[in-house]
Amino acid sequence: MSDSGNHYDAEKHPEKASIESASSISDGDGELYELSDSVLHQKMKLINDAIDEIGFTPYHLKLFFLNGMGYWTDTQLTFLESSVRTFINYQFGYTFPVSNFMLATGLLFGALFWGLSADLIGRKIAFNFSLMLSAIFTIMTGAMSSMATYCIFVFLSCFSAGGNLVLDTCVFLEYLPHKDQWLLTFFAFFWGIGQVIAVGLAYAFLPNNSCSSIQDCPSHENRGWRYVYYVNGCIVLVMAILRITVIRLKETPKFLISNNRDAEAVELLHNIANKYNRKCSLTLEQLESIGTIEINDDFRKHLDIKGTLQLIAGHVKTLFSNRLVARSSGLVFLSWLLLGFSYPLYSSFLPIYLATRGATISAPDVAGVYRDNLISNSVSTAGPLIAGALLYLFPFLGRRGVLFIGGVCSMAFLFGYTQIKTRAQNVALSSISYASIYIYYAALYAYTPEVFPSVARGTGNALSVACTRVATVVVPLIAYYADTSSSVPIWICGAFVGVLGFLALLFPFEPSKHRVV
Repeated sequence: MSDSGNHYDAEKHPEKASIESASSISDGDGELYELSDSVLHQKMKLINDAIDEIGFTPYHLKLFFLNGMGYWTDTQLTFLESSVRTFINYQFGYTFPVSNFMLATGLLFGALFWGLSADLIGRKIAFNFSLMLSAIFTIMTGAMSSMATYCIFVFLSCFSAGGNLVLDTCVFLEYLPHKDQWLLTFFAFFWGIGQVIAVGLAYAFLPNNSCSSIQDCPSHENRGWRYVYYVNGCIVLVMAILRITVIRLKETPKFLISNNRDAEAVELLHNIANKYNRKCSLTLEQLESIGTIEINDDFRKHLDIKGTLQLIAGHVKTLFSNRLVARSSGLVFLSWLLLGFSYPLYSSFLPIYLATRGATISAPDVAGVYRDNLISNSVSTAGPLIAGALLYLFPFLGRRGVLFIGGVCSMAFLFGYTQIKTRAQNVALSSISYASIYIYYAALYAYTPEVFPSVARGTGNALSVACTRVATVVVPLIAYYADTSSSVPIWICGAFVGVLGFLALLFPFEPSKHRVV
């Protein structure tokens, strides 16, 4: 965000306002919201200066790992359900992927609930309680005795965890110095860890504790899926306890400023600076002398339904406050929607596609299938590391350049995947495909919260993740009714990811060149 020390009355000098508007838009997100509320813009500049002055501290390191656990949980629960789904269907006599549908629906409503509420009541409640609720419901899912109750608790566990992708980057970003914003790309690494753990536990428990067909599958011979749920739930429970005990998160300074709670923001930043012997020059008088913001209001003053809906509508309006901002938000939402179709569709079609390619392509037994899957998912964790390295070593690429590289490389490898002839080629190409698509994932996870302002960041993230969740709800239906024996779906997924790469070049803002507001 460039310096905004010289301000003027836009009503008295409309021609200057027009000139600054044009230059501000070209400079990036940090200036975009100045004309809609110059008071908020000036206060955010002071907050950013204070955060940069304090620098990266052990508090930020704790936030990095504890927020990463939220990403970890999101993918862990997703891969957990997909790993056991076949044996759940065997036991309860189902062929339609109803549990997958409930999982996606839970993640969708969770993203909207936790994300929209984060801009109203703050980030703290979701951060502290989402994992705890998710852990409890996950453990309880393993004890269910019917498909109906199983699906209910799948929904509840995913609803509880659904806000993690929305809030984790949001919380970390709003404490982060500008020079360290590239660290956001590493959150997708935790996503890889979560899926590796889920697949690894499935590999450990399912092959020897599961039935083999829908015709003969009594509960006492099919307890592997229960063990998987119990262990995964306990892991999430440990992470939830760490979130509450290791770090006592307070509301982020940018959320406090956006809600006219200046004194709390100053106190918070000074407490961090004093604890780690850092300098912080920000004073309450500096903030109060600027005035009161107008484009947002404290939720505590609007506890009725009408007032709440008005605040939410105001946050959404902020995401489309002018033509260029609307273009940015629209392209981000479109990218998440296409990503929600491409990656889950590839995952849903892949097992059946492999089964039609012959015995030389896939493993001959259940244990071998999970082993190959574990290898592919383990390699996927390299994607975020590559994305972070590209941003750190080649800063001229920016977020958009890394998004382009990830999308185009994923397209190439997915197209190549249709030509595999052996099991070794299957493992190699699937591993590389996962890693390359995670380069894109990592950069998009970082880019999305950076281009939304703090006053509506939770809302913007929620709508972005909701777009991909809507697509994820539809994917099981496509996979169930479509012809999964051909390579056409993989070609379509590859084309989608390639389009995403080129779409990134149309994004109007490059966050690496300025500070976020």
